Amino acid sequence: MRSPHSPGHPPPSVPDREEVRDWRGRRYSVGPSARTLTGAPRSVVLARALVAAAAVGVLQFGYGAAVPTLVAAHGWSPASALLPFLVWTLVQGACAPALHRLGRRRELRAGALIQTGALLCAAALVVLGASSGLAAAVLGYGVLGGAGAGLVYHSCTDLVGGWFPDRRTVRSGAVGGAFALGSVPLLPAIAAGTSPASLPWACASLAALVLVLGVAGGAGQRSAPPRWWPPGAPDPRAVALRRGADPPPATDFTHAQAWTAGGSLPLLHAVVALSGAGGLFVLAALPVLLVEGGHPPTAVAPAIAAFAAGSGLGRLAAGAVAERTGRRRILALLLGAAALALTGLAAPTSAGPPAAAVLLALAAGAGTGSCYPLTRAITEGHFGSRWTAGIHGLVYSSKAVGGLVGVGGAALLLATAPPAAWPTGLVGAGALCGVAALLAALLRRPLPVRTTPAPHGVWTPPRRRAPM
Repeated sequence: MRSPHSPGHPPPSVPDREEVRDWRGRRYSVGPSARTLTGAPRSVVLARALVAAAAVGVLQFGYGAAVPTLVAAHGWSPASALLPFLVWTLVQGACAPALHRLGRRRELRAGALIQTGALLCAAALVVLGASSGLAAAVLGYGVLGGAGAGLVYHSCTDLVGGWFPDRRTVRSGAVGGAFALGSVPLLPAIAAGTSPASLPWACASLAALVLVLGVAGGAGQRSAPPRWWPPGAPDPRAVALRRGADPPPATDFTHAQAWTAGGSLPLLHAVVALSGAGGLFVLAALPVLLVEGGHPPTAVAPAIAAFAAGSGLGRLAAGAVAERTGRRRILALLLGAAALALTGLAAPTSAGPPAAAVLLALAAGAGTGSCYPLTRAITEGHFGSRWTAGIHGLVYSSKAVGGLVGVGGAALLLATAPPAAWPTGLVGAGALCGVAALLAALLRRPLPVRTTPAPHGVWTPPRRRAPM
């Protein structure tokens, strides 16, 4: 009997892999290719992730457009109809850190997490259309749908970030862009074409579409190996030497070190919370405000679609721009523009041409949507790439606070204030984005710290000797 390693049985080929270190001591594992590891090139991994993210984005960007139909079909008040969406934003935002830890332990493949999330989102849509009970909608849409959308969105973002370490910012921005843009073709039908009688059928059809696209997007998806770098990409050692508006960080901060490094991380939390509050207020309240202001459904649909399109395009553009220019300055400028657009949007909701509402909603969506890829890029630029996904998961979880303020504030406004005062909520949303812009301008790259012992293999700067 021949040995498996005899000349007749050549040893199995070992994929080429090269371990390199940059000038700061960070390690990279160059190769093998994504096709060798997964059977598909990186472009296919990205395309599947974009499909899955686009499928579930309608649960966020389409809910506000459906509020008038939910009110008519289930007999809820406008404020009560926002409660399932409020819980959805809390769960979808807050689950980011837990989902990252689960993925990092590799207890489940990324594809299984994405497909499970799509199944939960489909179930949430079915419950929303079939049940007239508010408690069932809160549990079904809010809890199940929020957890499902979080599974898909965060898994796709971490997945793409791992396979594209050379272009992490722009590819992660593409995931966020797909999350928003995927709902744009459906929003006119949701806002203007869904009658109360057809709500169960419409929700079931949408659930089937979300499930099919989500399962297809998660098929065969696996996370990249730790510290993987694609062969054929620019040398990571040369990338680490790059200089520009946002050069690579000097070291990789742990979670504990990031919290004590000059206040940058708390500021990022505040920026995401305030910007998210402004954007989520628009998604929750703008359709109701336009209908109350006398605009027909045919005029409401373009404004809602413009906000979602602006959010998606803003994420795409911000991810690309962040690779070439100062991220902090761009973030502050875009949030300032969103603040002005939201403040100006208060007038067209009650009077004025619908075209003004469309243009202002487009600008407001672009400004608030760009916050997510830019804060992720700033997180990596400030704290390093090794723990970027985990630290940004903490930053993104501040969206739950934004949902509580934005969607909760919209529900409170609709329940307690007279309709004539409802547009003032947009002025408040603009003020929140204005504060976020000011805080973004205060962000500064932290210096390396030594207050917390770093794990083995993490570079820390040497102590300087006192002059003799």
